[in-house]
Amino acid sequence: MNRSRNRLNTLRSPTPLWIIAILLTVIATALWVQPGSTSRSAWAQSPGAVGARGIYAFTGPLGHDQYGLFMLDVDQGTIWCYAIDTVAGTRKLRLVAARTWVYDRYLQDFNCAPPDFRMVQQLVSEQRAQSAAEARNISTTEDQGDRPTTDAP
Repeated sequence: MNRSRNRLNTLRSPTPLWIIAILLTVIATALWVQPGSTSRSAWAQSPGAVGARGIYAFTGPLGHDQYGLFMLDVDQGTIWCYAIDTVAGTRKLRLVAARTWVYDRYLQDFNCAPPDFRMVQQLVSEQRAQSAAEARNISTTEDQGDRPTTDAP
């Protein structure tokens, strides 16, 4: 008698599981599609793209146990930084530094550790000349290998 009840329960139990699976599929599809929504993005700030424009903010260390808020304006070509200072028990933003980099890109060598750009140019020229000489040597030895030798007595 118990065996027949177990078989009967086994035959009936898959039906509710299929209903639950179908309902979960419908719910997941509804959450994925989100009718009426134009953007599926949940980003606080849109991810960067090549040639991105606007103002970007990020944090970074200024010193031991001190961090700053760096702001980068791509359109105007400026960067500036704030630090949080405590003055008389009140936290205040203090402008630490600001500058434009619009003209920096025209400098060739300023305040740089060796090797400077001239040394790098010379190294690149030497390596290119060496590669070209090696390529010429390889091509001349291949050409000579195809010719019959006339040194035989």
